[in-house]
Amino acid sequence: MSLHPQYARPRSAAQAVELLGGLGAGAVVIAGGQELMPHVNYGKLMPTVYVDIGALPELKGIREADGVVSIGALTVHRELQKDALVQKALPLLSYAAGVVGGGWQVQNRGTVGGNIVALHPLYDIIPPLLALGAEVEILAARGTRRAPLAAVIVETSHGLGSQALIVRVLVRATSPGTGWAYEKLKVTEGAYGSVNAAAVVAMDGSKLSAARLVIGAVAERPIDASAALKGLLGRPFDPRAAQDFETACASLVTQPMNDQQGDAGWRRAMAGVVARRALTAAVARATAR
Repeated sequence: MSLHPQYARPRSAAQAVELLGGLGAGAVVIAGGQELMPHVNYGKLMPTVYVDIGALPELKGIREADGVVSIGALTVHRELQKDALVQKALPLLSYAAGVVGGGWQVQNRGTVGGNIVALHPLYDIIPPLLALGAEVEILAARGTRRAPLAAVIVETSHGLGSQALIVRVLVRATSPGTGWAYEKLKVTEGAYGSVNAAAVVAMDGSKLSAARLVIGAVAERPIDASAALKGLLGRPFDPRAAQDFETACASLVTQPMNDQQGDAGWRRAMAGVVARRALTAAVARATAR
């Protein structure tokens, strides 16, 4: 193996996919580099070719059409936080991007596409995207397809980053009157989360009429707790309902992580606490409107 990896800069997303298909397992995609380069620096990854997609125009830009916000995969977290369209149409995503762990460098360089492909359990972007029902547009050698993000993160055959690219993230704009919240426990300011939860709700007076909630940073994959909310729909949301939901969410964590951010038992308990806080805050925001 060469000690000096090669560098390729394709002129289009299609050319990037073609390159990846022909270069083999040693080729890696690089954009913001916030996930990739630490692995390289610590000797955990030794690429033979860097395929730089950072300048591809079709992977950039944020726009809206027919009520759907289309976010280029190269959009960095700071853009999600500051972009006027995202702030108005997807305030949950804008807020979550503002509390992304890792500090200013990660927020200024880390991309939404890289965040998804990395599938790091402590990252902040996937839980709110799941709560918002996001889809992704994927380009591979056989063409472009659109799939729910919830399905993509459990697939093993999509080859993202090695054979295929996320081109855009597609999210339906939040309806007026929708309540939302993102709650996060962290050890220090700017740290990755120990537990997080993203909630999106609609209210009919004092009653929950629709709700989605996703818990992150407690297990290897985000936990969609929306099914646990079904028993609360059509009921007044009160402290007892909130406590019932907390208990239900804690029981969903069957394989909690155990690391420097928190041990397994603590994470299981805090999953319920943070989920309750997110749901309560989302209800309060919807009620206030």
